[in-house]
Amino acid sequence: MKRIVLLASILLIVACQKEEKGYLITADAEGFADGSEIYVNAISQSNRPVIIDTAIVKEGKVRIELPPAESNDFNYLTFKNLSGNVLFLAENNPIHITIYKDSLRSSVVKGGTENKLFFEYLSTLKLFNEEKLELNTQYQIASKLKEADKALKIATQREELIEKEKQYRKDFADKNNSSIVAVMALTDLLNLKVVSAKEAKSQFTALADTLKTSRLGKNLDRLINNAMAVSMQKRIDIGSAAEDFSAPSPNGQTLSLKGSMGKVTIIDFWASWCKPCRIENPNVVKVYNKYHDKGLNIIGVSLDKKQESWTKAIADDNLDWNHVSNLQFWQDPIARAYGVRSIPATFILDEKGNVIAKNLRGPALEKKISELLGEQSL
Repeated sequence: MKRIVLLASILLIVACQKEEKGYLITADAEGFADGSEIYVNAISQSNRPVIIDTAIVKEGKVRIELPPAESNDFNYLTFKNLSGNVLFLAENNPIHITIYKDSLRSSVVKGGTENKLFFEYLSTLKLFNEEKLELNTQYQIASKLKEADKALKIATQREELIEKEKQYRKDFADKNNSSIVAVMALTDLLNLKVVSAKEAKSQFTALADTLKTSRLGKNLDRLINNAMAVSMQKRIDIGSAAEDFSAPSPNGQTLSLKGSMGKVTIIDFWASWCKPCRIENPNVVKVYNKYHDKGLNIIGVSLDKKQESWTKAIADDNLDWNHVSNLQFWQDPIARAYGVRSIPATFILDEKGNVIAKNLRGPALEKKISELLGEQSL
């Protein structure tokens, strides 16, 4: 009996030893001379980078044995006398990296499930960005050629692409809630203001407990709590009465919302530096020109910092309506009063100054104004 117990104990020790072996990183170091030093970096719980291991290139190869990863987190390789890094996820699976000295961004990481998900996520977002850049180029060409209809169509395509990207991020976080990559995706969604703090909290609750207590999970939890605190502040929503405001116009005179009202009024929060705003502007111009004589007024509230940039954008985009700005960027008191945390942002008011719609763009904006001021509304 004693021999059986002893044998079981030995097997248990061996099993534990196997579990403690950690994981192995191997690498092909293309372009690196023998003796080159490569450092493995991690991020501490206090969000500070620390070097956890050093390896030497031998015959173009690198071998690094690391202790078990307590939680999946972002690690990265850095190199002596070379700027840049190669990012990967620490996980208890073998990882192989092909490192290109002359193009670190082209390095290829192959690992377990976590790394596969991480690089799938990054590569998909890269494709979205490439499509957006292409549409931006097409839009700029159409604008220079004064092809208004074509520019509007391209702007609509870009908005649809942005919505598609948002949905991809949401679906990714939902489908992979046992992966640390879901924490990253959810953090992106919250930072980009794609989801509300309440939605993010609901998705965070569905994550595995080990993810919630990880460094990234704790960071996300703090971010959600901060966003929820902000969302508890006063906000003007559909059904609310619009708060009157006044601010300097481009010529230095004080202009108020009350003095700019029409039968229907759009408060348009924008800025010269905001690309989505500038892309949307031709559509707003089209709607204004079509319905201004029927009672549509617009007052633009700019979050610019420089007078010259603000007034130049007004002229360049043919924004022939009322404009105000305190030139205080995100500290603008009007934006704060209206709870604006991303732009473009629009509030549509009826003639009594009540908010009847928010944040409509492209065809949706024209459809709403048509309902309010079109032939069918007469």
